[in-house]
Amino acid sequence: MKILTYTSMLLMIVVSLAFAGCGDDDRAREQTSAAPNEHGEEGRASAAVTLWTDKMELFMEYEAFTVNEPGRFIIHLTILDGFQPVREGSVKLTFVAEDGHTHNIVATELLREGIFTPTVELDDPGRYKFALVYNGSVVRDSFSIDGFTVYQSPGQIPHTELVESGEEIGFLKEQQWKIPFATTEVETREIKRSVWAIGEVLPSPSAYVEIVSPVDGVVSVGESGQLALPGSIVKRNDVLVTITPPVQGNGWASSQLAYKQAKRDFERVQRLKERQAISEREFERIRDEYLAMKAGFEALSGGGDSGALTLKAPISGKIIEWQVRPGQRVGAGDKLMAIVDPSTVWLQVNVYENDFRTRGRPVGVYVKSGGATGGWEISESDMKVLTTGGALDPTTSTIPVLLEVSNSENRLRINESTPVELYTSEGANATAVPKSSVYEDEGMDVVFVQTAGESFEKRVVTVGPHYRGWIAILKGLDPGQRVVTKGGYHVKLVSTSASTGSGHAH
Repeated sequence: MKILTYTSMLLMIVVSLAFAGCGDDDRAREQTSAAPNEHGEEGRASAAVTLWTDKMELFMEYEAFTVNEPGRFIIHLTILDGFQPVREGSVKLTFVAEDGHTHNIVATELLREGIFTPTVELDDPGRYKFALVYNGSVVRDSFSIDGFTVYQSPGQIPHTELVESGEEIGFLKEQQWKIPFATTEVETREIKRSVWAIGEVLPSPSAYVEIVSPVDGVVSVGESGQLALPGSIVKRNDVLVTITPPVQGNGWASSQLAYKQAKRDFERVQRLKERQAISEREFERIRDEYLAMKAGFEALSGGGDSGALTLKAPISGKIIEWQVRPGQRVGAGDKLMAIVDPSTVWLQVNVYENDFRTRGRPVGVYVKSGGATGGWEISESDMKVLTTGGALDPTTSTIPVLLEVSNSENRLRINESTPVELYTSEGANATAVPKSSVYEDEGMDVVFVQTAGESFEKRVVTVGPHYRGWIAILKGLDPGQRVVTKGGYHVKLVSTSASTGSGHAH
């Protein structure tokens, strides 16, 4: 049984009503009725019960029961899938006395969504077995409540001093139900060992091509009036740029003329060879010059016969390293742009020498470039280990591990450097929570532990490696405790406003 304390109740009313938008007068009166009187007299013992199943959460409050005196239960029921209050159905309360006598009561009406308030009167003192069953159209669940006692008279009811509890954060069920909210149990899970490193995102050679001007000329937008821009997506054979002939130099027109002349020369020596009027050596020289020029000319197929050369995309992808402007003069061999297909990239993980010697087989990567979201994981199925153990970099004392990574969501950017954790095949069981449970607060990692249905505690933790959406907690939590996984920011806001007690009355 948990004995409730009352602390800073007036401030709790102001914070909770302002935060949750609960403005009805009944709610305010219910909060006020739970406060001690102005003389600080001892309060009658009360109990708060918080239980979870895989489907539901029960938070129930009641004052101590005496024989033949009606007592009221305040029953909060939450469906964990979506963390929503029950909005229909019924609850059945079953009490079994020590002599086997059974008392049942069924409540079919809600005080308001999520809350049943059945009244019960029991005529035998002593300890009871107490079971609560919820029966709804969506969920059906049951709870067993320990330690329920009915006293012979009010004088036998234990009394407790009203002790302030400044470390607990009060966050009402009505507040939790109105926002995206969720909790989960701290677990013991296998967390793969990881090493911290810096990852460099490189283009995959099979998905990267540089566009180089094969001739002298001037960049033009061409007949379409369009020019491929940096960051734009192009498809194979899309026109990238047009190069018009220069006044002098090795332009496209000169290349066309040179090709046509080489073709005429070859046709001429073919006729001479038929009459045996040319040596074999001279014939082969002219033939080879023609074939080489023909191969180069046909490599620029689609270039056009107008004197202007149009360069087309050899692969589909995104334009990067864009270095051209309309009217710019370029020479043969000048780099104009590059195209990369970012759906597959190389990730070079530079592992420190000491970590490299003790690492296991790479089985995944956690990328820490997610900003406030914390990053994301690359699973073993989305990567391929290309090489490990290249040369040691004497400046950084790192050894590269090269991975080919599926990047279909374009989260990794070419030439990006980002902190990563490289998962290895070695793992160990550790206390762990979903990574969404951990918040940054004044430079520290914190979680919000649920100590009761409407009570939370901010807990500073020491975090370990991430693995598959979970993060190891090296210090600060124990398995079986329950933490906020969604909505913790709102709990944090309340914690900065006031420290409040754990219970309330309805």
